[in-house]
Amino acid sequence: MESQYIEIDPNDKIICVNISSSFDKKERADNYDRARHYWKVSPKRANNANLVLATAHGIVIAVFKPFKWYQTNSIKYPGRYEFDGEEVKDSPYLGKCIWNVVNKHTVSIAYINL
Repeated sequence: MESQYIEIDPNDKIICVNISSSFDKKERADNYDRARHYWKVSPKRANNANLVLATAHGIVIAVFKPFKWYQTNSIKYPGRYEFDGEEVKDSPYLGKCIWNVVNKHTVSIAYINL
């Protein structure tokens, strides 16, 4: 069964993070832990985002409301950012395909309405 394409609310400012690799390998504890860490983002854009969509192979598998983005203190990933936030379990974006609004070849992150 093919997923429906996503319809973005024009009021939402979104960062899509591709967690396909860590999701497939079952790395990290859960989707929140996979989604929140070590991104090369624009801090200004990230701090204006009201949602983070965690995607695996183009499908939204988790949605988070970020409280704050900050530079990581990880030695392995200097200069990257992570966020603290909460999961939005009833988001209309869950299970939708993002490839109508994000390039299929996007490796890590994409901005929508930012």
